[in-house]
Amino acid sequence: MFEETKPSKSGDSVGLGCAWGCLWQVGSIVLAFALAGITQGRMSTVILTSWGITQWIALVPLILRERSKGNPNIAKGLVVTGCVGVLLSSACAGLSLR
Repeated sequence: MFEETKPSKSGDSVGLGCAWGCLWQVGSIVLAFALAGITQGRMSTVILTSWGITQWIALVPLILRERSKGNPNIAKGLVVTGCVGVLLSSACAGLSLR
């Protein structure tokens, strides 16, 4: 009825995955600001508010890599952080695109 859980590797924690995810989100935001500085007008607003979605371009390969290396908790932390990023980006879009 219940699956047997394997003991996790040393260093495999959700907190570490969240920390990596936060670093990737900061990188996405910095990249969005740089691209918004290059573009002007409404396009810059769209770029600034879409970082929550575009961060998944980097997060999905990281999640798959960590899962294949046998670090499911790090992968979970990356997913959690990515979802929080989408929520924050959506809130920013709601405030700036109305």
